[in-house]
Order: sequence, then C-alpha cells, then structure tokens
Amino acid sequence: MKKRDSETKIALLRCKVSQGMFSTERGVLVKLPDGRRVSALVDKRSVLVPRDPRMGEEVDGRVKVSVLETKKDSALVDLPQPGLTEGPRLRVPKELIEKNGRDS
Repeated sequence: MKKRDSETKIALLRCKVSQGMFSTERGVLVKLPDGRRVSALVDKRSVLVPRDPRMGEEVDGRVKVSVLETKKDSALVDLPQPGLTEGPRLRVPKELIEKNGRDS
C-alpha cells in the first residue's frame, strides 16, 4: 500500500544514538539488513533514548522520521537531517519502524 505525500506520517526508526559534537545534537546510526550503516547528526529533540549516551557510548534509541511511502515489507523515510554518507531519504525494512511517533 502506498501513501501519498499529503499523508506523510511521523514515525520512529530504531537506531543507535551517541553524543554529537554539540550539546544540542546527537549522532544516529541506522543499521540496514544489507550491511549498510547510515550515520547522521540530528537535533537531540529528534531522538528518543532511555538515557543520554556518555561520551564514546552508543545506546539503543529511535529517531523521528517522515514516512513518505510504504510497501509490503519496506518504507521510504526521510531522516530529520541528511546522512553523512547518503541523503536524508532511505528505504528501510518496516520492522525497523514504530508508528507511534509524534511531532514535538
């Protein structure tokens, strides 16, 4: 089932979260099943973590994404900021997405 642009939803994408260069940002790492690892620096308000990571540590977390399109097993999402090695748009397996994201 495809969604139209006017139906874009906010969702949560599972990732690893680390400290960013500044106190207002966090590093996120999305590990895809094909072995790719997509890293991005995002505003810390765009991530949900059980606790703030310490310097040099990664914690399990979720990053807010915009879901642009869904298919049977995957979704096309936009990260809050472009990845360091790729643009902001990624196709990810649906099992990495939680649909209860909220705008803040």
